[in-house]
Amino acid sequence: MSDANQALSRKRGRKVSHSPGKKRRGMGQVRSAHGFSAETNFLTMPPTLPIAVLEEVFMNVPARELVCVCRLVCRQWKEVVDSTSLWRNRCRREGYELRNASSLPKDWRQFYFLCKKRRNLLKNPRAEGQFSGWNILEDGGDKWKIEDVSQEHLLPDETVKKYFVTSYTSCMKCQLIDLVKEGYGPAFMDEVQPDIIVSDWYSPRWDCGCVYNFSVELLNQKKKVIREFHPDPVYFEQWNDMQWKQGPRGMDPILESLGTLDWILVLRRRSAMLPTLPIAVLEEVFTNVPARELVCVCRLVCRQWKELVDSTSLWRDRCRREGYEPRNASNPLKDWRQFYFLCKRRRNLLKNPRAEEEDFDGWNIVKNGGDGWNVENVSREYPLPDRAVRKHFATSYDFCIKSQLIDLVKEGYGAAFMDEVQPDVIASEWYSPCQDCGCVYQFCVELLDQNKMVIQKFCPSPLSFHYPNVMNWRQIKHVFRDYGPGVRFIRFTHGGKDTRFWAGWYGIRITNSSVEISPSGDA
Repeated sequence: MSDANQALSRKRGRKVSHSPGKKRRGMGQVRSAHGFSAETNFLTMPPTLPIAVLEEVFMNVPARELVCVCRLVCRQWKEVVDSTSLWRNRCRREGYELRNASSLPKDWRQFYFLCKKRRNLLKNPRAEGQFSGWNILEDGGDKWKIEDVSQEHLLPDETVKKYFVTSYTSCMKCQLIDLVKEGYGPAFMDEVQPDIIVSDWYSPRWDCGCVYNFSVELLNQKKKVIREFHPDPVYFEQWNDMQWKQGPRGMDPILESLGTLDWILVLRRRSAMLPTLPIAVLEEVFTNVPARELVCVCRLVCRQWKELVDSTSLWRDRCRREGYEPRNASNPLKDWRQFYFLCKRRRNLLKNPRAEEEDFDGWNIVKNGGDGWNVENVSREYPLPDRAVRKHFATSYDFCIKSQLIDLVKEGYGAAFMDEVQPDVIASEWYSPCQDCGCVYQFCVELLDQNKMVIQKFCPSPLSFHYPNVMNWRQIKHVFRDYGPGVRFIRFTHGGKDTRFWAGWYGIRITNSSVEISPSGDA
């Protein structure tokens, strides 16, 4: 402080403090009733606003800022932020209405925040954290497992990437949710009686029957059941073509509060009121219903519908209408429904046929000569006819051979089906030599019995390409027919090398390999 200021202070009788631990307030600052200082032009002279105006302003301030900032400014603001009317009006403006208008909450602010922060109370519901959060009650068969969602059968919410899967004997798990720890206190639960909405997405394997159980219980403080939801187990037949499904809501009052699966019970309960239709009429209607809905929904409605969905005539007519005819008409089919679904779901049985997966996933490396197998991008100058194919396998200067073994039973093609129907087995792939180097290409497909002994094979002589050559993609294809009973496995092998012993990958290029089972003989 200057000498002049010190003299002026002594003249006015004030003691000047030079204590280093105390901070002096400058001019224009005051200490508020809450113990903090602020600028004179803000807190010492706040504008006095009518409560209604202040409440309208606060309606547009984020709720967190209201509680954590505005409530601390002054007594008037605190009283407005704590008022029932502010939070009741805020709930109405944002659409948070009571289910039962006759039962009003004592704390509208709590009601607002619990509506705003509504969330899933289950831990690890999408199998992203292994089995954390879950209590395993039964772990039968090969036990619970976690698998990736198939790209062919995505859920409506495509952010869901994993799911839990059960085994061949009962697998059960559960969670116990403590509502008080989750912020839903006794007073709130007893007074407001909020809806408790539970749901689950489920899907069976298409090639294997299964059973699905679902149960929810509301418990008191001593964990005694107050209310429970135990629908009947849901049974799925083999060859069901089932996508992921969630029970529809709005069909019955219980669904609004308890959610999924009761739709099956609703169908059963209402089936007694269905009009009795002639079999021929029902069969004609069912011929135009999607096959998955027939098996997974219509079949569960009543006994008459079940018998019709299980009938041979329905599936035989459906096959004929959609052009699925057995190759050998003299050999009558025992299971037309199985035949229909295997025609409908005809697919490539090879894993990673286009080199799109990392680390040669699905392939068994038999030989890895030279610099070994490699994955490369398809050249823009020499694309394949199928422009969706972007990558290919490339061989090196010594033999590179790899193979896959297909287990037909695991893929859904059982012993009886293969022996009786004798479906076509179609093997193919695309190959191309390197433009500036000669190479050799090998291709072999074998049909094997239960002991992996060869029943029939297609192993043409190796193809040689000389330098120079035109680098065009070509397809090799073979159809197995009349191979006789006993086929249980298919071994697919391919490979090659370059002929100039150049370091790198100048050998044959291979991609888009395929093995398909064609029951209808339309190869």
